[in-house]
Amino acid sequence: MEHRADPSSVPTASRGSRARYGEPPRKPVEARTPLTVESLVDRAEVTPRTPESATVLRIFQRRREEHAALFVAEMRDLASLWSEDDEHDEKALHALAAAVGLRTKLTRGEDRLRDAHVALTDLPSCFARVGEGALPVEWFEWLIRSVLRLSPHQRRQVDERVAAWQLESIDVERFYRELHALVVWFGRAAVQETPQEQRSVSLAPSSDGDGTACLMIRGPIPEISAFGQRLDAAARAVQDAQRRALDTGAPIAFDLDGVAAREGRQLSLSALQYAIAVRSQLDTGAVQVPDPAFRLSLVVPVLTLLGRSNAPATLDGTIPIPPRMARELAAKAPTFERVLTDPVTGEYLPSASRTYRPSAAMAENLRLIDPVCAVPGCSRNVMTVGEMDHIEEFDLEAPTHGGPTSIENLHRLCRRHHRMKSAGLLDPVRERETGATRWRLADTAVCDVAANTDLVTRELADRLRAAWQRYGDELEFEAMISTGAFDESRAEDADQAEAYRWGCHLIDYYSRTEYDEADDPGPPPLTPLPGQGPPPY
Repeated sequence: MEHRADPSSVPTASRGSRARYGEPPRKPVEARTPLTVESLVDRAEVTPRTPESATVLRIFQRRREEHAALFVAEMRDLASLWSEDDEHDEKALHALAAAVGLRTKLTRGEDRLRDAHVALTDLPSCFARVGEGALPVEWFEWLIRSVLRLSPHQRRQVDERVAAWQLESIDVERFYRELHALVVWFGRAAVQETPQEQRSVSLAPSSDGDGTACLMIRGPIPEISAFGQRLDAAARAVQDAQRRALDTGAPIAFDLDGVAAREGRQLSLSALQYAIAVRSQLDTGAVQVPDPAFRLSLVVPVLTLLGRSNAPATLDGTIPIPPRMARELAAKAPTFERVLTDPVTGEYLPSASRTYRPSAAMAENLRLIDPVCAVPGCSRNVMTVGEMDHIEEFDLEAPTHGGPTSIENLHRLCRRHHRMKSAGLLDPVRERETGATRWRLADTAVCDVAANTDLVTRELADRLRAAWQRYGDELEFEAMISTGAFDESRAEDADQAEAYRWGCHLIDYYSRTEYDEADDPGPPPLTPLPGQGPPPY
């Protein structure tokens, strides 16, 4: 009997040599039973000939025909934007056009453009099976992601084998399992990046909007482990120094919030590791790093700052932070850059400048309008590292003839798109009446982008008006009190006193133990006070 080894059990080196000198095995992948209407309903575990089973069949048919047809047409259109001969900027421009058409972020547009090229060039047989309705769209997208690290020749080998599977009948778990085994045959490097290739640093704000964020450092275990040990050793040394400082009364190092001084004990190791990581000077050796123009751009609604509203603030234009944290940051800020805008439209009010460089207030306002690159689809934050750009070019020789240095003619771009705009690949035009910007991406696409006027103000305009109305009402009420509008006259005071005296007299009469309800002559008369008549009842 011939023994065949499981491809997934072959050592990496062996798999790599087989991938170089041979072809992957042609394993037949067939379903135990064909997929029919009856078997589909049975797999869905619904009763045949019921509304539920009819719904399952409609979904299946729609995904197999309409969804597949739309996907195939879209992938063909996207693939037409790709050319191997394109230069770097041209590829970036086509990716931007794809993102505009898909109404998605630029990174997603780049991925879809790449996927379309791979689908039509390296996976044509499986792509045809999608059009037939045999290979579901989700399965095909997973296939593309699985072969991205393979060479074009290896992708075509995978394409030939997967297209021969009984795709119209096998279940999803079988497809994923068999595809994984086939791709792993080319070696572990075909499935995932090496630890060295995965070196990265990323910042992720909390999805809870609680004012926290996570800085993730990813890389080979030895390097990350060594960094963790150095950080731990530094924290222990600082902890010992804090103990000595508490004993001698010396200044306490790395006491971020004064907790050690207030509580009279050193900080925990985890707290010190954080303090050292965020406060230590970065050592770059012989490379000279200029002092960064570090800034925190915090947009706080005035009512939130005054404690009259809990509307959230934004940090660097995109990160929501709780109102309490915003007030604390504002209270600790050594300086403020005040930018006055219209409370409803967010428009910057001062007139345009005749110089090329915008004023500090104009630059600050631009950061609020365009916290990310103004190019549609681009998500790069430009609060700090972005560049200001004149939409209509400024004429340095004749400033009155070119585009003005005004908020209406300025926006902020990332460096990459600023360079592409200067090269003529991007052509923005701003409508004076509406403030919208029309972007022409060479001869590929046109996209209209509305002006960003919501600086956390429009949503608070009604609250601002209501708060102002309440403030006016309070002033009016205080004025009425001060003028005695609510003071009662002497006659009214006397009437109230007499009515109170009669009330006490009646309560005393009817609460006596000898009171007989059947024979009630009524309360005896009460002698009126001097100057008062009998009560009107």
